Amino acid sequence: MNDALLTSITVSGIAILVIFLVLTILIFTIKLLVHLLPYKAPPPQPRKAQQPPAPQNAPSDVDTDIAVITSVMASHLSRTPGNHQVINVQSR
Repeated sequence: MNDALLTSITVSGIAILVIFLVLTILIFTIKLLVHLLPYKAPPPQPRKAQQPPAPQNAPSDVDTDIAVITSVMASHLSRTPGNHQVINVQSR
C-alpha cells in the first residue's frame, strides 16, 4: 500500500477513537452529575388574585372602537358624529 493511504487511514482511525472516547467520558460525567446533583423542581408560583368581572353596563372594546371610528370619520369629513353610523368593523 501507499504510505500516504496508510497514514491517512491511521490518522482517521485515531480521530474516530478520540471522538468516541471523549463522548463516552461526557456520557459518564453527565450520569455522575445527575446522580450526585438531582434536579429539584422550583416551588410553584403563588396564584394571582383574579380580577373581578367587568360590570354589565360597562362598554365593551368593540363599542369603544366603533365610537372612536365614528368620531374620527366625523372629524375628517367635518360633519357631526350623529350623521354617521358604523355598521361593520373588520380587522385585518
